[in-house]
Amino acid sequence: MAKYPDLKSYLQANYIELFTSEIQKFVDGNYDGNGFHSINVLSLLKHKIENVEVKALTCHDDIGPRVKMDVGLSADIVDMGLGTKKYEVDRKTRWFKVFIQSNLIDGFRDVEVIDTKEYFGTFDKDNALDQFLLPYIYKADLEDQADDFTLFYCNDAIYDGYRLPIDYILRAFEIDCYTADLPEDCFGRMYFKESTATVYEKDYMIARMQSIKKEKFPKEGDEYKLGPGEYRIENKKINPGTILLSRHKFFLGNYGTHGLTFAHEIVHWYLHRKYFRLLALLDNDADQMSCDVEPTYFNEDMTLAQKAHWFAEWQANALAIRIAMPQSLVVQAFREARAAAHPYKYTGEFIEDMIDRVAELFDVPKYAVKQRARQLDWDAVDGAYVYVDGKHYPAFFFTEGILDYNQSFVISKNGYQQLYENDADFAELINSGEYLYLGYVVCKNDPKYITVDFTFREAQLLLSDYAREHADECCLIFNWKSTSQLKDEYEFYGQAYLSQKVSAAHSIEYTYDKDFNDTYKQSMDEIKEAAAQYNAALDEENKVKAEMLQKGINTFADAIIYHMDRKHITVEQLAERAELSDKTIKDYRAGNKKPPIENVMAVCIGLNLPKAYSLHLLSTQSYTLGDTQRDRAYRMCLDYSDGTIQQWNMILDAFNQPHIPDKRNQKTK
Repeated sequence: MAKYPDLKSYLQANYIELFTSEIQKFVDGNYDGNGFHSINVLSLLKHKIENVEVKALTCHDDIGPRVKMDVGLSADIVDMGLGTKKYEVDRKTRWFKVFIQSNLIDGFRDVEVIDTKEYFGTFDKDNALDQFLLPYIYKADLEDQADDFTLFYCNDAIYDGYRLPIDYILRAFEIDCYTADLPEDCFGRMYFKESTATVYEKDYMIARMQSIKKEKFPKEGDEYKLGPGEYRIENKKINPGTILLSRHKFFLGNYGTHGLTFAHEIVHWYLHRKYFRLLALLDNDADQMSCDVEPTYFNEDMTLAQKAHWFAEWQANALAIRIAMPQSLVVQAFREARAAAHPYKYTGEFIEDMIDRVAELFDVPKYAVKQRARQLDWDAVDGAYVYVDGKHYPAFFFTEGILDYNQSFVISKNGYQQLYENDADFAELINSGEYLYLGYVVCKNDPKYITVDFTFREAQLLLSDYAREHADECCLIFNWKSTSQLKDEYEFYGQAYLSQKVSAAHSIEYTYDKDFNDTYKQSMDEIKEAAAQYNAALDEENKVKAEMLQKGINTFADAIIYHMDRKHITVEQLAERAELSDKTIKDYRAGNKKPPIENVMAVCIGLNLPKAYSLHLLSTQSYTLGDTQRDRAYRMCLDYSDGTIQQWNMILDAFNQPHIPDKRNQKTK
């Protein structure tokens, strides 16, 4: 059992005399006649400080082993002096903050008081650590934290492809790394005190660690079977900072993840060295920290020490994949993979091909690539490598950008059942027969979207070929949250669906947002209708263009006549719509007069020509639209081809431009 449960307890037990002395000095030196004593004490003789207690603690990182601490303390101030009844004693409790610094080397050394002040509950975030000397890291800062690590420790490294330069990092930190037969529930271990352990060494082990999955490495149960070029060393001296990696268990539970496992452990040494030293201070028997195969689920009943361990593991988990796969390199790798990937019938399979290629470039499992892609907001991977309840399903695709960080088309059987039992709207939808659960998605019950597969001699419902390309047209979207209070949603996303060692059944909660799905479906229907109208308009436009080309309509006069004829518009009607005279329209039809650009625009709106025809009409008079305010205004007008001349002039007013048409020198007849 630990000698001290936390740092506050340690300070209370070992430094309370120091804190009492410093508060005494502060009170004696800052008494101003009315600051700390009762009104009953008219003539203060002395202060006495009693019952000092450590109440709050904020730590700050500093150079090397040095730590700065802002210690919040409560203290009773006993005022003694002359009063209304000859001799008075008054007691009151006040709060103070004592600022100290120390070197954390085999305990606290060279403890020095920097300052003492009254305490008003403020929190200084500058390089802040908690009372277990763990840094405060927020989800929004994870990518920056990982980028800082890569910039500082990998900037000059020579990468093998995109693989994490493990050997280079070890030299930078001046620590060692070995494989070992660790306990069943442990994938890695970091030592913070000198110790001994049985390890395995290998010629050029670190340099070749990234390619270890390609070799016939010992599997679980082969504790003493040597791998290629490997030899066993018993009772090897282990220095502080040494990393041991399980020969059989890896971070997130699969083979081929040595790089990720190493990244997890190196984060501990990068961020948590002072935490390790503190553990050794609080518990003389502690010499290492083990990282569990099965993730620990956070709960409020944990002790402070257990919560600290959980946060340390969360930080290592969240940063490991980001350090092993820096965002800039991931983006670059996907570009390469996209260019090299083979064409596929299904877009989802194309995405899986890209994932395979990126996984090979980084030498990480493909599920880690999928998880990393979601961290970087590429939601399309939700339909790739779909493993649910131990079963693989065909890849699917959907309109990119529609899923939020906590949304998915995929839902487990347990999640589906719980949602059916607890959500009346969802149950009603399923009971209506409108939607069916296919074991991985909930799809609209329509032969267009659902097919029956007999590949494994049993009927299996799957998304149809069409649905595999348009999942958002027919499948429901679910919100999910972790019930284990994991702070990085994507961490659990990867574990819940892709790791064989983690079950989502007891750790993830799904919700069905009827309004969201209804709104989305409605929006999709509206978009489809708009798309159909757009396609019809384009088809008509192309048809007219082909006819104009065939007839050689290249002049302004020919174009006006053509459009008036096809739309059955008379001279009088066009003149009224364009607010031009009959004479002007007749002159334009006869080619007797060159129209100013204002009048060409007026003819365009008079004929209600689509933008492409209007631009063609302008081009017949060598008019082009540039970047002037007038031309910008004209461009905006052309986007509203079904408007009126009055509406166009309202747009021109907004741009402070003259109205159309130009009516100078017009004759009415």
